[in-house]
Amino acid sequence: MARHTALRALILSALVVAALITPGRTCAQQSRFDIWKGDRIVGSILARRTVQGESTSFLMTSYAELNLVGKQVVRTTVAAAYRHGHLSTCYTQLYVNENLRDSSRYMAGAEEATCYVHPDDHFAHAEPVVWTTARMYFDEPVGQRSIFVESVMRTCPMKNLGPGHYQLTLPGGKVNTYRYENGVLSEIHVDRNFIDLVFKRDG
Repeated sequence: MARHTALRALILSALVVAALITPGRTCAQQSRFDIWKGDRIVGSILARRTVQGESTSFLMTSYAELNLVGKQVVRTTVAAAYRHGHLSTCYTQLYVNENLRDSSRYMAGAEEATCYVHPDDHFAHAEPVVWTTARMYFDEPVGQRSIFVESVMRTCPMKNLGPGHYQLTLPGGKVNTYRYENGVLSEIHVDRNFIDLVFKRDG
């Protein structure tokens, strides 16, 4: 029952993201990243940004095959929509071998947003959100000291380690390191307890 409720919530969020895109001139960008584990490519990420008038939407989808305790097929989705430069809605989902392992949802309201994190956590977020990890795929976060992380629905601290080099610290000591070349994202290093991955721009 909980799984079906989560899936319905994700579908609703996807419909909301689509509804926020209004008619008008469209500008779209798309990038692809290979997922490396050691010296092997184990998956890929597709990132897309679409701008229509005052609305901007982001969609990131990934697929990876990992051998941890047996083979694990990991699929993720991150979708986010902005209106007038602020986050209005977003959702994430993570599947491992077709089983929902994690999900989250953000819905802006008149005064504050409501956040949901799988399986049953929900809370309010009062501050407007401008920077998210989705946006970081397309814009270098120059001067930013924190980033809203969609998967945990929290604002997390970020350090500038040098020109085009940033370190984002997530709850539990998890670390993502971002590298930009001439303002364009080139790599993301994902440092976890049991696995390290590198996302490298393809082309």
